[in-house]
Amino acid sequence: MSFISFRFIIFFIVLMALYSLARQEKHRQILLLVSSYIFYGCADVRFLVMLIAISVIIWYIGLKSENGGKRVLHIMGILLCMGALGYFKYCNFFIESFANLLRQESLGTLPVILPLGISFYTFQAISYLCDVHWGKIPAEKTMWKVLLYIGFFPQITSGPIVKAKDFLPQLQKEHRIIWNNFSAGMQKAIVGLFKKVVIADRLGVVVDAVFAAPKAYSGFSLLMAACSYAIQIYCDFSGYSDMAIGVAEILGYDLGKNFELPYIARNPSDFWRRWHISLSSWFRDYVYIPLGGNRKGRIRTYINLFVTMLLSGLWHGANWTFVIWGAFHGVASAVHKMFSDIRKKGRVGQTDNKVGHVISVFATTVTVWLLWIPFRADTMQEAAIVIFRMFTMAEGIRYISAFSIIYIILIMFSQLYALIAHDGKIWWKPLDFTKFWQVFLFVGVIMTIVVFAYIGDTAFIYAQF
Repeated sequence: MSFISFRFIIFFIVLMALYSLARQEKHRQILLLVSSYIFYGCADVRFLVMLIAISVIIWYIGLKSENGGKRVLHIMGILLCMGALGYFKYCNFFIESFANLLRQESLGTLPVILPLGISFYTFQAISYLCDVHWGKIPAEKTMWKVLLYIGFFPQITSGPIVKAKDFLPQLQKEHRIIWNNFSAGMQKAIVGLFKKVVIADRLGVVVDAVFAAPKAYSGFSLLMAACSYAIQIYCDFSGYSDMAIGVAEILGYDLGKNFELPYIARNPSDFWRRWHISLSSWFRDYVYIPLGGNRKGRIRTYINLFVTMLLSGLWHGANWTFVIWGAFHGVASAVHKMFSDIRKKGRVGQTDNKVGHVISVFATTVTVWLLWIPFRADTMQEAAIVIFRMFTMAEGIRYISAFSIIYIILIMFSQLYALIAHDGKIWWKPLDFTKFWQVFLFVGVIMTIVVFAYIGDTAFIYAQF
C-alpha cells in the first residue's frame, strides 16, 4: 500500500478514528500493530508471515541474550536476519557473479521474490538484538512491542531505519492525536508529497528516457539527465522520509531526521551525516564502531571507513554498480579522513574561510553527483558510456527539459540559502494556521500539487532496496 494512493488515505483516516477512540495506550499500540500488518500484508501475505516469524524469534533471542548473555544465541539471531536478507536479495547476484568468475554463460537462477522492506526491517531487528545484548536498553518482555517496533507501518517499506534504543522507550509514553502533532505531521507529509510527485516524478521521465539509450543522446542532454537524477533521488527519498516522519508524528511518534540538506556538504563525511542519516548512523553504530572505528590506528581507520561504505553500497542492491558506488564513496571518505588527520598535525594550511568553504561544497557536490551515475545505470558499461559522452560533449539527440532546469535551480538555491542564512540547517518551521497568509501558503502548496503532480509511475526509488 503506497502513501500516494486513495486506499492509504482511507486506511489512515479509519486508523486515526479508531486511535482516537481507544482509551488505553496498550490498546492504541495493539491497534498500530494490527494496522501495520494490514498495511504490509496488502503487498503479499506470504511476506507478512515471514515478517511476523522473524520478529517473534528476535523478541525471544533478545530475552535470552540480554546484557551479554548467551552470545551464541545473539550471533544466531544476527545470522538469521542476514541470512534472510542475503538469500532473498543477493542469492542470484552471487550465483551470476560466480558463473562469470568461472566464465560460464549461466549457472541458472532461483525463483526468488524480494520481500517488501526486508532491507529495512532486518536492520531494525539487528539493532534491537545489539542494543539489548550491549545493555543499551533492557530486553522487552512484551512481545507485541518488539513486533510493533520492527513492523511499524510508516517506515517499514522505505525507512527511516529507527534504532531500538530510540524507538522502544517511546512505547513507555502516552500517545494521543493532538493538534500540534497533527498540524506539524500533516505539513511534513504534504511537503514530502510535493517533493515526490511534483519534482521527483517529473524529473524521472527525463532520466528514464535518457538512461534507457545513452548512446543516442548528446553529451549535454546526458549532463542534464545526470543532474536531474541527483535531484530526483534526493526529492524521491527525502519526500518519502518526510511523509513517513509526518505520518508517525501525527500518531505521536518521533522517527528522527533522515535528511539535512545533503547537497551543501563540505566533504564526504559531512555528506553522509546529511544523507540517509538513519542508514549512515546504523552502519556507524553496528559496523564501523564494532570493526574498531578510529581506535585501532590510522590505517585501520581508513580500512574501516572503506569497508563500511562498501557494505553500504552492497546494501543498496544486488548489482556491481552499487558495490562500485559504495567503493568510490569508501575511498572518498578514507582520503578525506587522511587529509583531515594531516591537517590536524599542521602539515596543510587552514582553509576555514568563505572561499575554501565554497570550494569544498562545490567539489563535494560534483563528486557526489558524478557517483550517482553508476548508481542509476544498469551496468558499469552503461555508466562509462554516460560519463564519456558527457565529458566529451558528444553529438546526439538534444533532450533538455524545462522541469530539469527549474528544479535544479530551485533545489540548489534553497540549499545554498540554508548554507548562507541558517548555517546549513533546515530552517523550515510548521506553519501557524491562525495566520491568514500561512494558511494561504499551505493552500497554495496543495494547489501546486494538484496542478503539477505527475500522474504516472509513482513507485518510490528506495522501495526496491
